[in-house]
Amino acid sequence: MIDYDPLSPAMIADPYPCYAELRRAGRVRYSERLRSWLIPGYDDCRTVLSDPARFACDWRRVGEEAPDAVLSMQELDPPEHGPIRRLFTTVFRRQDLAGIGEATYEASRDIMRTVAEWPRFDATADLARPAALFAICRLLGVPEPKIETFTAQVDALNRGMDAGLLPELREPAVAARAEINELIASWHREAGGTGLLADVLAGAAEAGVSAQAVWNTVRVMFLAGFSTTVGAVVNAVLALVERPDLVTPLRQPTVLDTAVDEFMRFDGPVQGTSRAVVVDTELAGVRLRRGDTVLMLFAAANRDAAQFDRPDELVLDRSPNRHLGMGWGAHACTGAILARLIMRAILRSLVELPDLPVPAGTPARTPRATLRYPDHLPLAISSHRRS
Repeated sequence: MIDYDPLSPAMIADPYPCYAELRRAGRVRYSERLRSWLIPGYDDCRTVLSDPARFACDWRRVGEEAPDAVLSMQELDPPEHGPIRRLFTTVFRRQDLAGIGEATYEASRDIMRTVAEWPRFDATADLARPAALFAICRLLGVPEPKIETFTAQVDALNRGMDAGLLPELREPAVAARAEINELIASWHREAGGTGLLADVLAGAAEAGVSAQAVWNTVRVMFLAGFSTTVGAVVNAVLALVERPDLVTPLRQPTVLDTAVDEFMRFDGPVQGTSRAVVVDTELAGVRLRRGDTVLMLFAAANRDAAQFDRPDELVLDRSPNRHLGMGWGAHACTGAILARLIMRAILRSLVELPDLPVPAGTPARTPRATLRYPDHLPLAISSHRRS
């Protein structure tokens, strides 16, 4: 019997052996601890993600309450989901994404030139977080908040996602949400100018989308986009410094393009997401009842040998690469293209260094069930370590 405990020390250190056991044990199995049906296989995850008629993001469809203040593109199902997704997708494509990507590369390059002179630096705090915050604020057209305060708030919110397992995390998350809401409100008071936020607000009425839903979605995009992008970047940097032989091929632009998705597949930050069963149904021969919760383990699905050749290896030029690191279907991450641009920019600035960073300490991980990446990744430039 596999006791899937996402907050156990073994899972925090390396969840992939457990994910492999779960895949071997069966396609769908119930977890008493999480009160959810676990789905570790690729095809079954895709089935759930592609079928909103049976599996809901919007828990109101199974009788749960949700105030308007939390309803965003992420929580809505068709038909309500369609207009707001089209609005954001259309406006997103109108932004100067190539320009944002290049500006992020320049910012990352400047950061790398600075930290390269230090005896050691933290890839999470000194590189991934400031570069990701720069890019997302540039996209939205809003001023950057103070990074130390903002990252503390985001961390409290992320840990709050595990309040079902650790109730003491709920109160700090509520306080952090109030602080973030005040930040968003300041944008509301000063709305205008250029960027995605101004474009979305201008087009919302014509698209038939409420201002409340727009602001909710902007909040989710800002917070989730920052957290998942930072996590994806840090996991990629860790994988790279552990495999210095990959630096030379990554200096080829075409390889760097495919490598971004391969890093997301190999060790993406998002471990999974849940859906509510809307109608009595069957999945993989298992009977599911209305109101049940299914938990799709993306990180397990992305190592499924039935979908990926050599799943436990980093294959930089893997193509096609239909990983689930950014979701799938109607609720796939709208900002995935920006996450890829940020990752590409940072990895490019890293592999262009004449000396590759090397580990300068043990990565530190805060126990989290939903997002997995080092909160601290100490590195040093290899030439400093030799001197």
